Amino acid sequence: MSFNPIYPYDQLEILPPKDKTIENKNFFDILLKARVELAELKGYCGQIPNPLLLISPEILRESIASSDIENINTTLINVLQGQLFPEEERRAPDKEVLRYKEALLWGFENIKKFGLSTRTILGIQKKLIPDSFGQYRKSQNQIINSRTKEALYTPPSVENIPRLINNWENYVNTKSQEIDPLICAAISHYQFESIHPFGDGNGRTGRILIVLQLVNNDILSLPILYISGYINDNRSEYYRLLRDITIKDNWREYIEFMLNGFYLQAKETKENLQKLIALFNETKSFIKTKHPKIYSNDLVEALFSYPIISPTKLATLMDMHYTTTSKYLIELANSQILKESKIGRHHLYINDKLIKIFDKNH
Repeated sequence: MSFNPIYPYDQLEILPPKDKTIENKNFFDILLKARVELAELKGYCGQIPNPLLLISPEILRESIASSDIENINTTLINVLQGQLFPEEERRAPDKEVLRYKEALLWGFENIKKFGLSTRTILGIQKKLIPDSFGQYRKSQNQIINSRTKEALYTPPSVENIPRLINNWENYVNTKSQEIDPLICAAISHYQFESIHPFGDGNGRTGRILIVLQLVNNDILSLPILYISGYINDNRSEYYRLLRDITIKDNWREYIEFMLNGFYLQAKETKENLQKLIALFNETKSFIKTKHPKIYSNDLVEALFSYPIISPTKLATLMDMHYTTTSKYLIELANSQILKESKIGRHHLYINDKLIKIFDKNH
């Protein structure tokens, strides 16, 4: 049966693909490059003190890029500010991005307990879209061109979701000698997006699962691969390649595309972490030497885990009164470690050098 975008794609094949071009030997050079960069990235993560705190800006960058693919548009500065404000004061796009970060971290914290399973998938979805009740869809959905209103793809029927998801779970949790985990991650990403098991949030959930799959396979130790940035920069090509698998069974070109993304983004993320570690040590040394009365490791970590911070937030993190932390921040601003800013009634302090590492437009 040939593909027709207006009908449910119930002929979606179960995994693994029958195509022999997916074997490791066909991707040797790019696979080796990607593996080397990912191993080095993993090594740098091991050098970061309190890593889950300090990689927060990198996770937010991934969250912004993944949301941007779904036309949820904001900036790193806006989100860094928004996370300090009460929920009711946050802009809608910033709320969505912060939910993505929460979903990614929830998945990371629970993957050892639940594995790559339905429980993990539904938990991520519930964090991303609280109103979804964390359930697979109960009705047919469709991907439509927003400009022409033409149907581009109709996912499999509701009754096929349990069978296809069960097959997906078996595939991603089965170790293979023939297929490298990076190739497996690319294949399972196509399959998840093709199943499209939710009414909304399929793309974002699928991109979180890519990173968690690499963590689950011990390729990454932390969920910090900026893969959504690569997909966002090459959005048209990405969608073309997904469609080419559906229509032409062309796996090879798509897998090469994804492996190149793993390589490039591991390299970029590693370089960012190198800069972060250098700036962290430089800042720590400066404060310790020039401001010994206020210096503590907790203070320096707070300035890096929250590149935009308020006296109230710092007080919460350090278990101090906000008048004390306000004096700390003013002192650091006077030394040009931080920049002062006001947003409405909020008095904020910005770690500008850190933001420049992660935001190329800053």
